[in-house]
Amino acid sequence: MTRTTRNHLSFSLVVLVAAFGSACSKDPVPPQQPQPYAGGYPAGQPGAYQPGAPPPAGYPQQPGAAPQQPGAFPQQPGAAPQPGQPAPGQPGAPAPAASSPFPGIPGFPAPAPAGGGAATGSAQALDPNLAALAVAPLGLFANTEAPGMAKDGPVIAGNFQAGQTLESAFTFQPGKCYTLVATGAGVTSVGLEMQYVTPLPGLAPSIGKNAQTGSQVSIGGKANCMRPISPFPAQAKYIVTAKAGAGVIAAQLFSK
Repeated sequence: MTRTTRNHLSFSLVVLVAAFGSACSKDPVPPQQPQPYAGGYPAGQPGAYQPGAPPPAGYPQQPGAAPQQPGAFPQQPGAAPQPGQPAPGQPGAPAPAASSPFPGIPGFPAPAPAGGGAATGSAQALDPNLAALAVAPLGLFANTEAPGMAKDGPVIAGNFQAGQTLESAFTFQPGKCYTLVATGAGVTSVGLEMQYVTPLPGLAPSIGKNAQTGSQVSIGGKANCMRPISPFPAQAKYIVTAKAGAGVIAAQLFSK
């Protein structure tokens, strides 16, 4: 073997040993770990935005958003007014909402409607025992308007405002004679009317109305009681109206 051949073999052996040693190394190089995201631009760089700081000049705003003032918080209900706003009760402050009135007490007139106009709809029905101011004089008035007649149905009573009504149904029987009386306390003008009840909407033929005025009125009083013309029983009703004033009205139907 020549010297040249021995030199080539020695060089090849050195290379093979070095490669084998690198492959068998017990301390491999650890892979590079990803760095956590800091959540913002690096501090100190031009144009960097720091959390909690106002945006720099020229930073784009959201469409329609008002400029945010540093340290401003939303106004909480009941909190102190902001500078420049009047405190409650001071001139220029909005007035508090008006509270609702207490419900009326049975037997006493309800508060007048707002604006002073006449009320509409049904009156507040009352137990006759709570409407003694009108029921007590009703018996005395009936003695002169319906002498010798018997009560036909219960006494009805109500707490009225001007324009309100109260109704009661009865059967208009052939062969009988009817008188309706009413008295008011606080109501200065009472209205009475008898009507037929029909299945046709808006059609209620009148049987009769009171001719007197004042707080004591009647239909068919004294010797002028109302007699049905039809030989058949008919469904009917009477309507009590407070035409003026406010207070309690009691009414009673009599027949014989």
